[in-house]
Amino acid sequence: AMEKDIVDRRSRRIENEKRASALKDKGNKAYALEDYETAVKYYTDGLAELRDMQSLYTNRAQAYIKLGKYKEAIDDCEWALKCNEKCIKAYVHMGKAYLALKNYNESRNCFGKIVEIEPGREKMVKEYLIQVDLEEEREIQEKSAQQDFNKGKEETTRVPQLLEKLSSPGHMPLYYCGGLEILSKVVTDCECSVGRCFLQLSLSSYLLVTILSSVTCFSGVTVSRLYS
Repeated sequence: AMEKDIVDRRSRRIENEKRASALKDKGNKAYALEDYETAVKYYTDGLAELRDMQSLYTNRAQAYIKLGKYKEAIDDCEWALKCNEKCIKAYVHMGKAYLALKNYNESRNCFGKIVEIEPGREKMVKEYLIQVDLEEEREIQEKSAQQDFNKGKEETTRVPQLLEKLSSPGHMPLYYCGGLEILSKVVTDCECSVGRCFLQLSLSSYLLVTILSSVTCFSGVTVSRLYS
């Protein structure tokens, strides 16, 4: 009786593995088509068939990241690590999710675990860590720009003040990106007349062209947006 029970359980698991694998394949196809919601559904259905299938957790985590559901992605990565404590993909996706949540230290820890497991991945990990450093520095510079450019009470007087600040040297490029982003918002929200705003910007257009030509801006601010 005991042997029969073991055989039956083994047979059921094999069938469950087949169904889970089929659902994973469907999820992968949906993911390739950028239909991330459908991909999540298939991966979830697959986990209902086989709760300890590591690849379903990491694949669903990747889809969750695409959907901006970073906490859910982290949860799935933790489950994947319960299935296999040396799962590289789990640490990769978890590191990316923590980075998106601006939890830079946890992100670094996750990427660092990869090298501990596979030292040969050092180059890949180094690239991830550079991304973390850049994102953290960008946030610091944007906050610095926000604090500086928030000074001033009247929206109508802030435009020339912002332009003056943007002309001052000695800041990192990301600082100027943050400043240009704020300047764009000020011009859009400004309660002064369109003519006055345009006049102020026209008088200082040479300054903006100089800044935009010398700074590579990650925030996507353009001259056309500033004048829109």
